[in-house]
Amino acid sequence: MDAIILKSFLPEIFLSVAIFFQLLFNVRLRTKLNFNFPVIDQELFTQTFFILFCLVMLLCNLKIEGSFSNFLFLNDEGSRCIKILFIFSCLLVLVVIFRSFYSQKLNFFEFFSIFLFSIFSSLLLLSSADLLSAYLAIEMQALCFYILASFRRDSAFSTEAGLKYFISGSFISCIFLLGASLIYGALGTLNFNSLALLLSFPFEQDLIHLKFFVILGCLLIIITLLFKVSAAPFHFWSPDVYEGAPLSATVIFSVLPKLVIFTFLVRWVFTLSDTFFDLQSIFVFCGILSVFIGTFFALKQKRIKRLFIYSSIAQVGFLVAAIGTNNLEGFFSLFFFLIIYTITSILLWGHFVVLYNFQNSIDNFYQKNSTPLFLSSLSNIFKNNKVWAFSFILIFFSVAGIPPLSGFLAKMFVILGLMETNQMIISILLIIISVVSVFYYIRVIKIIFFETKDLKINNSKLLQLITLDTFFDLDCFIFAVCLFFLIFFFFEPTFLLILSQYIVLSLLGI
Repeated sequence: MDAIILKSFLPEIFLSVAIFFQLLFNVRLRTKLNFNFPVIDQELFTQTFFILFCLVMLLCNLKIEGSFSNFLFLNDEGSRCIKILFIFSCLLVLVVIFRSFYSQKLNFFEFFSIFLFSIFSSLLLLSSADLLSAYLAIEMQALCFYILASFRRDSAFSTEAGLKYFISGSFISCIFLLGASLIYGALGTLNFNSLALLLSFPFEQDLIHLKFFVILGCLLIIITLLFKVSAAPFHFWSPDVYEGAPLSATVIFSVLPKLVIFTFLVRWVFTLSDTFFDLQSIFVFCGILSVFIGTFFALKQKRIKRLFIYSSIAQVGFLVAAIGTNNLEGFFSLFFFLIIYTITSILLWGHFVVLYNFQNSIDNFYQKNSTPLFLSSLSNIFKNNKVWAFSFILIFFSVAGIPPLSGFLAKMFVILGLMETNQMIISILLIIISVVSVFYYIRVIKIIFFETKDLKINNSKLLQLITLDTFFDLDCFIFAVCLFFLIFFFFEPTFLLILSQYIVLSLLGI
């Protein structure tokens, strides 16, 4: 391969080498008797943060486009922009992950190496221009997630979550392979460029049976990708897996894969060209169903973690519905929504992790086992810490789509895209279900502001006393920046809109 073209894959090469050396160094450090088996959580965080920071710098200074092994992997401007956004979000999420990792006392250096492996597989998936390379990248990411889900070896819930994830993920991988084999049997190629060229021509009457196999194969691949982002009706695995997995792993599952999978899904839709019209209704149906199931199942949740899980399913429904528009405006709104979704998810899970730390401090003080966080645990927060209460208002109102927050614009752009394609009934349904979803977000705000409990009577709710502490660290700085962007992008959305348009047009090769 030309050495110049090889430089376009320099970030991936750097990350793979960095993971290798991180493993060697930490194995040596952890097993050296002179150090007495040290706790190296802070060291692991510093290593991982430095590697990701160097990776962002490499991607920002990368100006070369190229392909590898007959277009198995392709680095273009669109994928480079998505990689920068993805790694930058990983840097922000890493702070939240480390706090939860530390609070759960998981002194295993392998966790962060597996986390970097999942990032490496995500970068490969973003560069994939062939179904074969995409399958390998998806499986590498899935294997990392299986391990992360079952990382707490002393927890039956974590083991069950990892087993459920592994079984359902293995089944869906077979569906992906079946779809790819049907496409290869009908067209003789799995490369995106070749597929786009072949599918741009209509099928002759004598070969109409091939169209059936192509559409069926494309449908199976789309089902696999919808499964990966937990879109209904393929969401059945996510509530149990996300809840049973360690909190640090749940944060990774909920925030990071969405940006990567949806980018690959958009690239796949561009490849199908005119064939996508036969599959367009699948996205609209799954989008409406995801919003419906995520909203109405969240209404009866008492645990905060499970409420967030079903809320994310509802948010994914808007993303899937945006693809169903099958026009440039819909894809622009998709990436706008994705960026806002990432910011909001970091805030949601970051606040949850901080509250979980507070709850653990209380349980350790009274020498009790760790207890899950319920909605009732949020009572008295406004009375004792008005800054945290105000922060919760901004987060939940943005997720609900209430102005003046950027979550409102994200949902509005998706609905406008559906209206422009004359899907008025779908738009009205999304609006009605979104109105219903506001109920459980306002219910959380009501608990924070108006429900108070006598701490002398109920000593199990001493979470409010811990929130009296005023601290400022890296977590708070990240939360403040993300909250600022939630408000700023509502009044000045031009930058995000231009960035979304630039990414979509770059993926199209324009």
